[in-house]
Amino acid sequence: MLSALSVTGGEYSNPTDALFACIRRNLPTHVTAYEQGDATRLRQFVDEHCTQVRSMLDTTHEGHGWRGERAETVLWFSAEHRGVRVELTTTPSANNPHGVFVISRDQATVRALVDAWIAFNLRPAGRSLVHAHGWQPAPDIDAEIGRTTWDDIVLPPALLEDLRRTIDGFVKHRAAFESLGFPWRRGVLLVGPPGTGKTLVCRAVAAQLEGFPFLYVRDLQSNEYGKNPISTIFERARKLAPCVLAFEDIDSFISDSNRAVFLNELDGFAANTGMFVIASSNHPERIDVALLKRPSRFDRVFHLGLPAEPERAEFGRRLLARGALAARIEPTLDVSALAQQLAKESEGFTPAYLKEVYLAAALALAQRGIERLGIEYATECREQLRVLREQMKKTRDASALGEIDGQEIGFRR
Repeated sequence: MLSALSVTGGEYSNPTDALFACIRRNLPTHVTAYEQGDATRLRQFVDEHCTQVRSMLDTTHEGHGWRGERAETVLWFSAEHRGVRVELTTTPSANNPHGVFVISRDQATVRALVDAWIAFNLRPAGRSLVHAHGWQPAPDIDAEIGRTTWDDIVLPPALLEDLRRTIDGFVKHRAAFESLGFPWRRGVLLVGPPGTGKTLVCRAVAAQLEGFPFLYVRDLQSNEYGKNPISTIFERARKLAPCVLAFEDIDSFISDSNRAVFLNELDGFAANTGMFVIASSNHPERIDVALLKRPSRFDRVFHLGLPAEPERAEFGRRLLARGALAARIEPTLDVSALAQQLAKESEGFTPAYLKEVYLAAALALAQRGIERLGIEYATECREQLRVLREQMKKTRDASALGEIDGQEIGFRR
């Protein structure tokens, strides 16, 4: 067993040098491998893959590395892997800022643990990863998944049913895909004006595919030099499949310079088995028709347009029936009648604008010292609707964003 205390010997200025001096003293015949990864997850990895675990060192090291001054936690575990003694340790080093050393006398054990460590670090710490200057853990997205369900989404019934059927078909009928000779994958593109529920649909999909890792692409910046970020995005998704790969506002980062790479990754030689790709766009006219018209790239294109009066009324009823608003409503207020009245007067409003009407009215009353929402609330909602309509006119009317030429790309108006 290695002595962790000997690493702190004063004759070594570099922690890595001290580590290997300790190894040489205690295990003259040893095999050592270093592999990069998220060293902060070492405790979880050891618990999953080893037995007879002992913590030999757990301390914080203050140092100066290539990223400047920092404090890093140094971990050292002595354990067994399939009956063979192993040591696993991190060191704060300018040359090895993120990673783990695996040490044992048995080469096969070292190789097996390194392979397991690589696979382990591909997985999200929770369920989600976000691509923002490379892949990062996304605890904020993890916290949101499950809070939005299909019950929170107000769409025309036929459209909502079609969306849900598409997701169910992917989850429940893998064998049917394979028996028909088709790869088990699906691609869905959501298009429409801002605020019509595309992000909510994406969250509902993540909630429905609850056993799948969720990979959310926020930008195409990468910290892997020399590699095309689109290729690294799909490479990670394939390794984690079955998974959900989500691109929001896809028109903002697919350009002439990277379109060919994206199309090839989406529908090239790689099978992309087990991948459910969902993308959204506020501006479908900016998207190459190669994405819109070839089903093997995005199998289904759903248009989430401006809600009609029935959907606007239903949205209002649901909003007023739950959460903090519902708790403050007076029994004398006819919620259904208010939602219906506002629906009649809000032609061209997206769900996001409608939500603002209801919330802004409650806030305006609260600022006047009125906490309970009664008849004054109904009056204030109509006033806030008027204000927002004027704002929409000044920004050239949000409804103009809903004008999509159905003859060009197959959407119905």
